[in-house]
Amino acid sequence: MGIVVPIELVAENETPTPQRKTIVWGSEQSAGLTTDLDWWMTGFGTVSDAALTLARVGCAAFLADRAVRRNALRQRREIHLITRVPDPALAQQCAQSAQDLLGFVTGDRWRLEFEADTSMHPTAHGGRQAQEVSLLSGGLDSFCGAVIAGTDGRLFLSHSDASVIKHSQNQSTPHIPGYEEAQHVSVRLAARHPFNREPSRRSRSILFIGLGVALADASGVTTIEVPENGFTSLNPPLAANRGGVLTTRSTHPMTFHLAEQVLADLGLKLSLRNPYEWLTKGELISMAADSAGPEVVQAGLSHTLSCAKSNLMLKGKTFGRNCGLDYACMVRRAGVLAAGLHDTSAYECHTPGMESAVEAARTADIAAIKTALRTPPTMSALLSGCGPFPPNYDYERGLELWKRGHSELSALSLP
Repeated sequence: MGIVVPIELVAENETPTPQRKTIVWGSEQSAGLTTDLDWWMTGFGTVSDAALTLARVGCAAFLADRAVRRNALRQRREIHLITRVPDPALAQQCAQSAQDLLGFVTGDRWRLEFEADTSMHPTAHGGRQAQEVSLLSGGLDSFCGAVIAGTDGRLFLSHSDASVIKHSQNQSTPHIPGYEEAQHVSVRLAARHPFNREPSRRSRSILFIGLGVALADASGVTTIEVPENGFTSLNPPLAANRGGVLTTRSTHPMTFHLAEQVLADLGLKLSLRNPYEWLTKGELISMAADSAGPEVVQAGLSHTLSCAKSNLMLKGKTFGRNCGLDYACMVRRAGVLAAGLHDTSAYECHTPGMESAVEAARTADIAAIKTALRTPPTMSALLSGCGPFPPNYDYERGLELWKRGHSELSALSLP
């Protein structure tokens, strides 16, 4: 490894440090980020130092993740991140657990440091009171989760860093029964040049959790719901070159376990939960249809965005729709099929004149899924390919989940 240049995140009026890549929060003139959230997150209400620390780590890590390009020959990066926080001693208590969490989700080696924040702390606005905070990404799973859980006593939190994601959130949320804009907190935070060199966003889940913790803390909430089907969360290996973080670990059981350790180290009495940990995509969609009616789910699903390669970048052409043939889209299509619903989504792979281009762009995804479907799930493959898992994980139940998800995917017609 060569010299690793530290990346720091500072407030607008703080002085950048020489020999560091500095991301300045809140300045339209500075390069690095665009956001509608203030540095102290007073738009959420009064956020404690502990919750603010985790939220800033999540934001800083997301920006640093985008800033450091992955080497095609060496996926593992070394990232040295320095964040200004109200209480560096408090923040240091979670340094190791936060490094572990980031390392697990992104596959990189992280070194976290904390320095004192010298910026002025403004007066917070009045906080919202709720019973639970639910993350609402604009994807099909979080939409189904909102339909099932209902809106009473609930705050929804969304994050976007691209117009296509924001569009999906705006179009899908009105289809949630009982939804009101007043209970929806939407945050815009995007990397800008020159800190947007890396296209992947593996750390987005940590950003999302951090923002959720800050909103929950300010709203007197003790539970944060992260809705995701368990098959996707399990991160089953597709092929020899597509395991681990090359699929997704955003809501893997170990991610929740490590995040809970960060919360404990900071002394935060908050918990993360995924009520759909043991459901496949199709089972989650079916539950939503049973809860509110299939017509509600069918009306909303066409506006949700599941595509892991959104905007379908094909030599400058961008469409901002589900491509239909990356791994996330194929699990989505298989889930809707398994739930027995009519898929109202417009997929680019079904667009006249685009079929061959999309198929060519997704050759690796299609081949990886075909490879995975040739071999039935086994306990040894679960242990070696899907882990590590937290203590007391129910391996038998996990294997049965994988088998059901595998069966759903097998029923999908592939090119």
